[in-house]
Order: sequence, then structure tokens, then C-alpha cells
Amino acid sequence: MMFSGIIPYHYAKKILIHFPIGSSYLSFNENMVALSLLSIYYHRSLTLSEVSIDLPRREFLEGVLSEAGIAESASFVKEYPWIYDSLEERELSIEEFVTYHSALYEDKKTALALTSIHAVYDQLQERGIPSMFMIQSVPTIKGGLEKAITLAELNQSKNSQVAAVCFKNIGNEQITLFAKSMQAKVTSSDSGLQLVLSNRGVLQTLILNQKLAGLFNEMTTIYGKISFGIGYGYTVKEAESHAITALEFAEKKPVERAVYLLDEEKKLTGPLFQNEERYALKNEDPLVKKLSGELKMSSKNLSRFLYFLQVHDFRPFSSHELADYFTISRRSAERMIKKLLDQQLLQVAGEEQPYEQGRPRSLYQAGSKLKGLR
Repeated sequence: MMFSGIIPYHYAKKILIHFPIGSSYLSFNENMVALSLLSIYYHRSLTLSEVSIDLPRREFLEGVLSEAGIAESASFVKEYPWIYDSLEERELSIEEFVTYHSALYEDKKTALALTSIHAVYDQLQERGIPSMFMIQSVPTIKGGLEKAITLAELNQSKNSQVAAVCFKNIGNEQITLFAKSMQAKVTSSDSGLQLVLSNRGVLQTLILNQKLAGLFNEMTTIYGKISFGIGYGYTVKEAESHAITALEFAEKKPVERAVYLLDEEKKLTGPLFQNEERYALKNEDPLVKKLSGELKMSSKNLSRFLYFLQVHDFRPFSSHELADYFTISRRSAERMIKKLLDQQLLQVAGEEQPYEQGRPRSLYQAGSKLKGLR
């Protein structure tokens, strides 16, 4: 799907996460501002001080004026930069922008409203207020279409990848029913595990619409604690291998049902349908490789530790928190912390008093070298 701008995309993104389809939008850019200002100056002979402007970020306007060597600044600018924040839930008030432009015009402070919001333009036109919708150039639209086509081709390639699902402690009859429900094939791996083979597009759809969670819940009701591994790959062998690796992670989780997914880039996600996290089992960052060698720690564990720091926003943490995250003993967590302290990658940040009786716990925080890996 390609949206005409950031605003319709902002409203749609909460719904888009439920569909296995790519999306993009035409980006707002300085070219739109420059073309619009040129049109206003050439056709209406107005200066910046006579125009009220709304746009996502004021920097787009300031960039055009700076690069064109124009010393004059705009007097009436209203921006909405929060629209780019993926976590922002604020509603865009069309009436607020219409009122802003209308009040300036009625007070005779401006002669024209230049808006980047089409609904605002429509209402200003209805009120008889001179207004103009920002110009989207042909190159901008062409560039947006080309980006959408590239993303579509990438998604088609990904959706055709092989997907494998493997299980532990589940009867063959239930596996056959599971495969039938998703029109997939049952086979056996070299290690004797039963595998269900499908493609990534089908699995992604089942995950997003929660149908896969429902199928797994049914199996949990019948068999109790079970583990699942899902793998994506460009070949059947690769998908099988990734599914078995994902299953190994799932088996380590002390919960009733654990589902992990390992994709073609060796990025592990899980446990699915719970408080899932994502980290890479393959790391090509030369600095991470260098640090893992110095620490005698696998790149996988170092990547997980870096993800732990990022999830906690690089706040101080205790060995108890690290042990919980890695699902390891506190002693193992303390050994990991000692390695990082010895290399001056961590530093002691202070102490905290536990709620129950006992000695205070030491708190640690990332040193500058680790912070640089964010």
C-alpha cells in the first residue's frame, strides 16, 4: 500500500500491523515547500510575512530559505512534528489548523494560507479563505511509486520463502491436523523431529491474525507444556535448520507454551504471543566480534546483552535482573558481569536495597564503549 503522505499513513499504521503487507508513503520534502513558495511569489506577488504556513517540521521551510540565501523569515508557521513519532497516539485536529489560518486571515495579518493538510485546504476553501495546498511534484510522486514497487518486490520475495514449524511432545495425529488447517505438508527432519512445511506468507498471516496462537493454544490444552520452533529460509534445509534452532530456545523457557521464530537473517523473535523480544544470532559488526573475542563470550550472548541494555534504556541494573533476562543463575550472571567489569565495559553505579531483608545489591551501568554500540 502506498499512502499519499505521512498523515494518512499515521492514521492507518495501527491497522496495518494486522496485515501481512508492506506499506510506504510519499515523503514530505523541501522541494514541495520550494515549489509552493515559488508559485505564491510568481502568481500572487506575496511575501513570507503575508502567508500562514503549516507543515510537519519547520526545518523544511528553514532549509529552503537558508539554501536559497533568503534572509526573510516566515512570521506565521504551525508545525506537527509528533506525526513522525511511531509511538505517538495523538489525533491531528483539522479544526485546530483551520482556526489557526482563518483567524490570521480574518485579522488581516495574512493574505493566504499555505497548508500541507488536504482536509484543512478543503475547509478553508469552503469558508472562502484564500488558500493553497502544497505542490507535490511529479519527481516526488515518481520517487514514491518507485520505492513502493521496490518494497512490493522485496515482500513478494520474502513471502515465497520456505517456512518450517517443528514441535516437541506432540502426537502425530495432532501435527497432521495442524498441517491440514494451514494446507501444509508434514515431513521429518534428519534428527527425527516432525516438521510442518509451508511458506512465509501463510505463516505471517496466521501470526498477525492470531489464528496461529489459537492453534497452539488448542495443542497446549491437550498436551500441557509444549514448545514450538518456526524457521524461515530460502531453501527447505535452511528453514528446517532455523526451526530446530528456534525450538531449542523455546525448550529453555519455563512456561506452558513457548514459540520462537528464527528468520533467514538469523534474527530470533520470541516468545511469540507474549512479551516477545528480538535479537540477532548472527552478528557482523566488527566491534562486537572484537569484544566477544576479548571477553571470551559468544557474539550471540554479547548481542543479547546489548539488547538487554537497550531495552532498559541503558539504566543501571542488578545481576538479578540480568539473570532473569537470560534465564540463567545469579552466579552465572555475576560471572558475565565480572568479565565486562574487567574489560571496563561496565562500571559500578551504586547499590539498591531489596524489598526483603538482605544485603544491598550492586547496580551496574554501561561504560562509554558499550553505549557507543547503541
